[in-house]
Amino acid sequence: MGQKLAKAVLAGLVLLHAGLLIWALMGTAELLLGDVPWTPITNPLFPPLMLIGHWLSVLYTSIVFLLGTFYRWPLTPPATVAGYGAMALVCLIETTQFLVHDGRWLAMALEYAAYIAITLFLFGSATMREYFGRTASA
Repeated sequence: MGQKLAKAVLAGLVLLHAGLLIWALMGTAELLLGDVPWTPITNPLFPPLMLIGHWLSVLYTSIVFLLGTFYRWPLTPPATVAGYGAMALVCLIETTQFLVHDGRWLAMALEYAAYIAITLFLFGSATMREYFGRTASA
């Protein structure tokens, strides 16, 4: 992957994680306040403890990715992957224990595929290894 394309993908990931941050802040506000001035985004099928794990994992991942990318923190890729692991676990529990719609398995598979693709990009791209101050040959 060329350097320009890798940086364009990184810019897209920044936008994606900024969107995740906004979504998580809205969901956390709903959880904490109950009554919010927007249409609720929280799934009513999830109990409060599940929602705490859900919103905290998304908050952690989006903040780590955005700040890590901004500051070129070398541990951004593994710290982000740790967040994806937490989000994947939450997704597994939500899918197997609470969700009932027919598309839940496809949604989980697509979510996992996105985590894997982003992980491969962050660790596999020489441009990303250089960007985050990791060795380009490792």
